[in-house]
Amino acid sequence: MQMGNLSQRRPQLALRRAPVQLLGPLYVLAVVLLAVLARRGQPLAVDVAVHDALVVAKDAQLAAVLTQLGSGALLYPLLIILAGLRSRRGLTWVWALLPVAVLGVAQMTEAVAFVTLSRPGPDGLGVTTFSSGQAMAAVLGWGMLAAHRRTTPTALGTGVAAVAGTVGLTRLLLNEHWATDVLAGWAFGVLALGVFLRLDRRMTPTRHVDHTLVVEGSRPATAGAWRASRWAWVLPGAAALVPLVPLLTVPAPERMKDLLVYVGAGGVAGRGADVYDFRTAFDMPFTYPPFAAVLSEPLARVPLPLLHALWAAATLAALVAVARVAMQPIVLRLGLPITLMLLLISSPVRSHLRFGQVGLFLVLLVAADLLHDHRSRGTGVGLAAAVKLTPAVFLPWLLLTRQWTTLRSAVLTAAGATTLGLLLLWPSAHEYLWRALWDSSRFGPNDIPGNQSVRGMLLRSPLDDHTAQWIWGALALLLLTAATLGARRLHAAGNQLGAVGVLAAASVAVSPISWVHHLVWLVLPLSALVAAGHGRLAAAWAGLLIVSLPSIGSAGLRSDTGHPLLWHLLIDVQGLTAIAAVLLLPTMLSARATRRVPGARAAEPSGTEWGAAL
Repeated sequence: MQMGNLSQRRPQLALRRAPVQLLGPLYVLAVVLLAVLARRGQPLAVDVAVHDALVVAKDAQLAAVLTQLGSGALLYPLLIILAGLRSRRGLTWVWALLPVAVLGVAQMTEAVAFVTLSRPGPDGLGVTTFSSGQAMAAVLGWGMLAAHRRTTPTALGTGVAAVAGTVGLTRLLLNEHWATDVLAGWAFGVLALGVFLRLDRRMTPTRHVDHTLVVEGSRPATAGAWRASRWAWVLPGAAALVPLVPLLTVPAPERMKDLLVYVGAGGVAGRGADVYDFRTAFDMPFTYPPFAAVLSEPLARVPLPLLHALWAAATLAALVAVARVAMQPIVLRLGLPITLMLLLISSPVRSHLRFGQVGLFLVLLVAADLLHDHRSRGTGVGLAAAVKLTPAVFLPWLLLTRQWTTLRSAVLTAAGATTLGLLLLWPSAHEYLWRALWDSSRFGPNDIPGNQSVRGMLLRSPLDDHTAQWIWGALALLLLTAATLGARRLHAAGNQLGAVGVLAAASVAVSPISWVHHLVWLVLPLSALVAAGHGRLAAAWAGLLIVSLPSIGSAGLRSDTGHPLLWHLLIDVQGLTAIAAVLLLPTMLSARATRRVPGARAAEPSGTEWGAAL
């Protein structure tokens, strides 16, 4: 019986042990890229010939459906399911999710590498970018899925080639890419697949049959070696390029558009004018309380290129601080380098850096305030609420749990800072109190996919706006009540991290506007899940946050594939996870209330105790 199992595993092991010739696809990619560069982005003769040969064979409807075989909207859910199957082979949940991480990193690397290489599109009207991301994803995604199957390498290669060939053909038939773009995408995908197979082989746990080693040289898939290795810092260093490199391709006057709002409003505040009349060159108004404009005033004194560099550096520093202060269970499980890598490739952090946002600083203020004992507890929440109203969701919980000292400090700090802002910016006070505070249209269109709040989902539904507003008001009240009661239950059990995490998720769900960068608040409920031993669920949730699902869902709707329900679900799924956290986490975490968590009233455990608990 044991020998039979061994024979069944041999094809899969052969695939894992077979040397992957990475130089071949790298050579193809380099040759195609050099040829395209030599033509200054113009299509090659072979591109034109293939396009002319296929133009008579178009079937746009069928091609639009088949092209989704290379879409992350299909591959990521399948790879998350695969992660569950991989975990049964003895892999930790970190390495079980390796295919999800590899696809995410490969897609972003491909986009970053060729973001500046635009070419005239095959339709003669628009432009396209070099390398087909869909073709690359088809090779890599389906290759990783197929590698799990117990079949021969030839059969696996044939199946993957068929799917990748189909996707590549659809990109040509839809006039989305030239033939050399597709060829480059295939080469990039084969290169990434080879890297994955080598990594996966190294991370596959040792197996024994009759005490005989089957996979020689493999090591258990644990994160312990990475935590102790200085080389692990290469991971966040490389991951930082994913959000930072695209910033360098944007002209300075258009870079970090939200930061430009703060700079402009700070300059207006320094002149004593009404900050709520200010708009940037992109017609973006200032939407924060007056105290935020007071804090922004020094920004207007810094040269813009220097400010961009300083803001990016401050954001990265805040990211490290958030990992240490708010994500201790995850850091103890994975190590700080891997935790930072996952944060840097996540869509909320990428969006945060892209727009130059303040959310990470607010998360740090609240987490440092509520998860750690100090004399001025409550001031962090108060300051955060004076800069942006969202952190005010923590105040009813402080009242209900009778944390009088913390509540008093939070209310007095928020009221004092807001009053100071109103007095210092008196020309803005009336406008803020009677119009800007209540006018959500100042944020721009509220029904676009980037708005992941309950209100955004309702505005995207077939309901009329008036009905959607009333339903949102009722649901927001119910969700806030449920979150506050659930947080009180967790606080009574000593699970402060769980209580704060539930309310952080509620802040995303009930806010009128929750752009993707607002989802950085979800690091708190994610940490609470890991602390309670729900590592696999946290990993699946983190996988959903890595991908820009609202953008993928929007692309699916525009392609008119006939599956609107699926694409609407993809648009809303990240926001739906926040709602699920509000409703489910109190019960899930209270069942593990005996575990010690950061911020609990009992003394915090040592690192050794944390490791044993996790």
